[in-house]
Amino acid sequence: MGDWWCDTQDQLPAGATIVPVICASDKTHLTNFSGDQHAWPLYLTISNIRKDIRSTPKKRTWILGRLIPCPPKRSKNIDEAWHSGVGTVLSQLRHLDITGPGLKWDCADGFQRQCYPLLAAWVGDYPEQVMVAQASYGSCPICESPKGAPMGH
Repeated sequence: MGDWWCDTQDQLPAGATIVPVICASDKTHLTNFSGDQHAWPLYLTISNIRKDIRSTPKKRTWILGRLIPCPPKRSKNIDEAWHSGVGTVLSQLRHLDITGPGLKWDCADGFQRQCYPLLAAWVGDYPEQVMVAQASYGSCPICESPKGAPMGH
């Protein structure tokens, strides 16, 4: 992360800053008695906020970007529904990159800065990481070993 940040920051105009966006998701059980409903809450924060503050729930540094409804378990388009919901929330980031003008944002210190929000990390358990990466369940997250291959490669 450190090398990526420094290399990217070096490409920005003087005074501009990266705003690394961190997303988190985890499938959540909503109801037992009215259809066994599930959804994916999609949370967002930025890593410019100090970690000790960002990881304290009372500070409310994470926002709920969207509650993505889960299709029925037997549906074949569960991953498609998730990616569509996430794509809607993150659509504005899709058009931003470090070669463009960035966005003028008012910062907490009262100054206005040229900011470049970039998706930097995704926090999630194994099922969410498989869905984010569109990998096959049970495959190795480190290499291209086939499912069931011995670990330690």
